[in-house]
Amino acid sequence: MTRHVSRKGAKMQRRRSSKSFAFAFLCLLLSAFCLLPSILSAQNANQSPSPQTAQVQTSPSPSPTPTPPLTLHQWGAVTLFHGLPSDRVRAVAQSEDGAMWFGTDSGLAKYDGRRTQTLAVEGLMSKRVLALKLDADGSLWVGAETGATRIVNNDARAIPETAGRSIKSIITPERERAILASEDGTIFDCRVNADGSLTVKTIPEKPLKSEDFERPGPLNLTSLALKDNVLYVGTLTRGVIAIEDDKVSEIKSTPRPFFVNTVALDSQGHLWYGAKAKKEESGLYKANDLMRPAKAGASLGAVAVITEGLHDDMWVGTDGRGVFHYDNAAHLIEQFTFVGTAGGLRSDHVYSIFVDREEVVWFGTDRGVCRYDPHAPRVENVSAQPESNFVRTLFQTSNGKLLAGTNRGLFVYEKNAWTPFQELSQSPIFAITEERSGRVLVGAAIGLYRSEKPSRESAGDLHFKQIESPDQSAGDQIRATTQLQSKTYIAVLGRGVERVDEAGRTLVWPNTQMDAQAREVISLHADKSGKLLIGTSSAGLFIFDGKSTTTLPALERLKGAAVRAIFDEGNDRLWIASARGVYLYHAGELKEIATGLDARELAPTTNQSNTSVLCATSAGILKILLDDQLGAIISRLDAEQGLPSQNTFAVLPLRASETDETLLIGTNRGVARYTPGRVAPVLTPVRIIGQRIHQLDELRTGVNLDYPQNSLVLDVSATSSRTFPEQFQYAFLLYDSAGRIIKQKLSHDAQFTMESLKAGRYKVVARAFSKDLIPSEPLTFEFSVAAAPFPRTTVALSVLLALALIALWWGYHQNQRLARTGATLKETNQQLADARMQLANETEAERRRIARDLHDQTLADLRHLLMLTDQLPANGNDSSHEKAPAPAIFRSEIESISNEIRRICEDLSPSVLENVGFLAALEWALSNTVTHSPSARKFEYEFVADDNLEERLNFSRATQMQIYRIVQEVVSNISRHASATLVRLSATTSDDGAFLLMIEDNGRDFEPHDGKRKQGRGLANIRARASLIEAEVNWKKRSGGGTEFTLRKESAVKTYNAPTEG
Repeated sequence: MTRHVSRKGAKMQRRRSSKSFAFAFLCLLLSAFCLLPSILSAQNANQSPSPQTAQVQTSPSPSPTPTPPLTLHQWGAVTLFHGLPSDRVRAVAQSEDGAMWFGTDSGLAKYDGRRTQTLAVEGLMSKRVLALKLDADGSLWVGAETGATRIVNNDARAIPETAGRSIKSIITPERERAILASEDGTIFDCRVNADGSLTVKTIPEKPLKSEDFERPGPLNLTSLALKDNVLYVGTLTRGVIAIEDDKVSEIKSTPRPFFVNTVALDSQGHLWYGAKAKKEESGLYKANDLMRPAKAGASLGAVAVITEGLHDDMWVGTDGRGVFHYDNAAHLIEQFTFVGTAGGLRSDHVYSIFVDREEVVWFGTDRGVCRYDPHAPRVENVSAQPESNFVRTLFQTSNGKLLAGTNRGLFVYEKNAWTPFQELSQSPIFAITEERSGRVLVGAAIGLYRSEKPSRESAGDLHFKQIESPDQSAGDQIRATTQLQSKTYIAVLGRGVERVDEAGRTLVWPNTQMDAQAREVISLHADKSGKLLIGTSSAGLFIFDGKSTTTLPALERLKGAAVRAIFDEGNDRLWIASARGVYLYHAGELKEIATGLDARELAPTTNQSNTSVLCATSAGILKILLDDQLGAIISRLDAEQGLPSQNTFAVLPLRASETDETLLIGTNRGVARYTPGRVAPVLTPVRIIGQRIHQLDELRTGVNLDYPQNSLVLDVSATSSRTFPEQFQYAFLLYDSAGRIIKQKLSHDAQFTMESLKAGRYKVVARAFSKDLIPSEPLTFEFSVAAAPFPRTTVALSVLLALALIALWWGYHQNQRLARTGATLKETNQQLADARMQLANETEAERRRIARDLHDQTLADLRHLLMLTDQLPANGNDSSHEKAPAPAIFRSEIESISNEIRRICEDLSPSVLENVGFLAALEWALSNTVTHSPSARKFEYEFVADDNLEERLNFSRATQMQIYRIVQEVVSNISRHASATLVRLSATTSDDGAFLLMIEDNGRDFEPHDGKRKQGRGLANIRARASLIEAEVNWKKRSGGGTEFTLRKESAVKTYNAPTEG
């Protein structure tokens, strides 16, 4: 019967079916997620719980602990999305530079941690790559579907003898030798000659035949292993065969798997091989005895690949059952599946496994490459209770027991689980230590507890007994413990520091007179010098020597914040963890290392190769490395990298071996274990850019920058399996020819720019630091900056230009000088005009004064004399009644008039200059002023002059007159305005022939340039007279009070010509 459906109906039917399929798929997906916790708990019974990325918490309060999350931070993937040419990855290898090589069904790919590149290899015979192997010389052997290729220094060289053969397996048992196995029953033994060519030997001479009667033909060789010159070959249909001295022999063991996919040797030389098997059976065999191999594991199904690990372990990849991890005794360590890892392992069909040098395991599957880091942080729940999962302190006893102090109880790690102590199951634990006797001391919020027996003698659980406090009235919260000189000290919050011995507890600090803040002790540490360092909640840090405490001035900055931990590294380095961050006290100076976070505990690393410390903070675990040139380098381990919480409170380094170190980290969400890397990253140059892109080969010979180049840019790249590109820190140092550092840089930027360099030779040193602060080998190269050559033409033109500029400058300078001379002449003419006007005004003023003196004094005296004359008798007879004036009266009046006329004449033209000389006239002017001054203005005076000064002076009559008038005016001003009691006038000459006149008084201060003081005519007269004789005048204040007037005239001393011999 034929059924016809319309197009519209068919479309609706398809739509309904698609909806039904989507609904069914959604239900199936929800069911899978509901069943996921039970599946995970069943498969990960032997694994530690895994962390969950948490947000940064600033409060130390406990938070609920969820179900242990998946360990997705341990997994990574490289797929088509990242650039793989195909999702089917058949082989994985790692080169010396840390890059990963992937052989896929669509070609060869290279992954450097940043990008995936598909390589178009010209000598590659086929795109389908089945095997990869790096030899000791760094050459990559590639086995493809149609032949093999050897890549040396990016040069692909095909191996003609393998053309048309499908190469399934490659091993490199020794240097310059590789053995290849093909699907057509042929083995190729390749040896590298001195000239780089290959000598290829075929084993055996004729291809091996298959024993499959249904499919006869060449024998399919799947894998190779070499032990004691015996080559073990895994085959399909003939099991494992052995080839020794080119002779083939079958291993007829019991049991004997015939279809062997892979063979491998463990570290003890035992042969492992994987074969085809049913899903409910195991295809894994371990042959301690080749004739009696034993099955390992259960329900592995078909085993596709076996790879030896780095720690006596074996990795087994199956076809549908995921990955199994065994130790050498074939005991299962862990198992990974797609479901069990929540997609971390992208497929249960595993084609290849590779363990790189950093112990990261790479899985090639049919859905890309997966990477697994077994040393990433692994989370352990201490307890199901949130309070008990809040870990505050960690400690390892002398016999290796691990103790954890939480917000509710003390726990011990035994048999891969944390077990509580009943005696301390409800109290917060703050400190744990071990006495020299081996007994464990526990500081809790309810007191101090001591184990009854040493930890090494306690086969089972430790039992604790409380040590009573001597002061029962106060609280007994023990915040810290330490050992110093065979004595135990504890920090009791609210009381101070106590010493603990067999007799009990004794308070040693502080005394009763000290501030209450000093009793808030929360941390203790015994330094290298035998002193006790005491940290408080707000009073800072104290140093106790057994008798008294001291503080350091540089540590005053710690006050006001809680000092939570102290660590003396030695070498004058003291680390301090406070509520404000991490500090380093070195060489008498307190340096900020990391601020803006709450630092809680410090611990040294067990690695002695560098100086580094660990610090538990509110932002994860900080690792701080001190470098001589770069200072402090800081790396952080936080929730983004697998910690269950940002809030960390304790960190304990555990030394697993001489090279391995594991960190036990206490958080508010349980304990995390993390194994830092110990393999240095590989640093390679990427680009060197000047005015052109330089070849990387120039690094060996040196880069030469021609003139005028003076800049260079260096790009580098670091590779590490455990450090992502954005986590690397790059350090660059630029040295000049004298070995001085002229530029340095430390950042996550991989580019270093060198600009504006002077001519000379330079050296660059670059290093990369992994997330665990493991430095790479330094990348060093030298380069030179060329100086400018001698340019003849340029020099000639420059000389001509310089001459032109000099001529232009000279002309401009001459014009400026003429302009200045004109301006000076104009100013001088103006000054002369002002001086003339001033002299005219002074002359007019003198005339008015003389007229006033003649009118007021002389004329009045003459009138009086006239009136006396009128009183004389007309005929000389003195018979009148009025008595006539006596002749003495007339004489007195005439004498007074004569003196007045003489004074006026003296003012007009002082005769004292002609009578007694220049210096005596100056002294007379001083004494005359005192004589004619009122008694209230009189003063004592002192006159000082050099011997024979007047004979040495070369002054004209006019110059002497002007100086005399200036002295008169200055002394008159002192008499009228200064109220001085002592005036000193001195006259001398300087060494350069200048005349110096100085008048000092002890009266009121005088400032001639004071704008608030009204300027009188006297100062203008003094300056005008000084300018006429080309002298300089100046007033200044004396240090003891008063004013000092100075007149200086150059070229005032006579010069004499020495007589010459005739």
